Amino acid sequence: MEATIAICSYNGAARVGDVLMALIRQTIDRSKWEILLIDNASTDGTGEVANRFIKDKLGGCGRVVHEEQPGLSFARARAAREARGEIVCFLDDDNIPASNFIAAAIQAFAERPKAGVIGGKVLARWETKPTPLAEIVAPFALAICDYGDTARLVNVVGGGIVGAGMCVRRDLLNAIFSSTQLAIFVTDRIGSNLIGGGDLAISVVARLMGWECWYVPALQIEHVLPTGRMKKDYLLRIYEGIGRGQAATRKCYDWKARSPLSLLIGLKDYCRWLSGQWRGPSAELCYQRPAVAGDLHELHQSMVWGRAMQAFRIL
Repeated sequence: MEATIAICSYNGAARVGDVLMALIRQTIDRSKWEILLIDNASTDGTGEVANRFIKDKLGGCGRVVHEEQPGLSFARARAAREARGEIVCFLDDDNIPASNFIAAAIQAFAERPKAGVIGGKVLARWETKPTPLAEIVAPFALAICDYGDTARLVNVVGGGIVGAGMCVRRDLLNAIFSSTQLAIFVTDRIGSNLIGGGDLAISVVARLMGWECWYVPALQIEHVLPTGRMKKDYLLRIYEGIGRGQAATRKCYDWKARSPLSLLIGLKDYCRWLSGQWRGPSAELCYQRPAVAGDLHELHQSMVWGRAMQAFRIL
């Protein structure tokens, strides 16, 4: 079994070198894997930086493909079409894989013939000391994932594998994107627009197709988190994007979200938002997290607002 390491990047010229350097340190023989960088409509020369690195440091062992349609899901779909490996391992341009990441991914699929999607442990690499708020929300909003040191099946309805370090069988990935037009209605991030849900949608559809999703801790990466991602303004945008992604992804597994009833779902979320605006943070939240209760309530409100607005397709 061989792997394609697909790095989907938008304006990642300043970051992508660290990811490529980590791939140089992989323990598995290079004949078993390839590097594929998807330059997703970047304007900062990301593709040129990656090409130089591949030429100078990797002896030309890698490819850069330009995908002009903005949106992370479009970049992932392009990676699926371009990949030569049997499995596609996705890294963002701020993900630093452990030296055995590729070997662990190949082994994980070999041991689990029914697994279609596998993800692993994602640890935070904070560039500066994290704020209490950022540390609390990181597992939900900043793609940090640590379910412990034992592999486990992920089969919760509406749940899935985190996108950072997500590995998918290539043929399954192509089937998902071609048969469901997933990239059309779940675009995921588009430039600085932080809508989410693409990784969740892949997991949901894979299960509907009869495949399993697994968490395997041996697949370990570090997610580099700069100071800007700790700021509340950024987290509010992230939460709204998560809400929009939840509403978009719901179409994959709930028939009501694919019917006119979706407007009623949006109306219900809007009423929840109005209620939250009037009610404020709950007494339980104020008791458990007194220092950040107000901020956490604002973030939750932003997510509910995102769900409602996505259902109505406005703003």
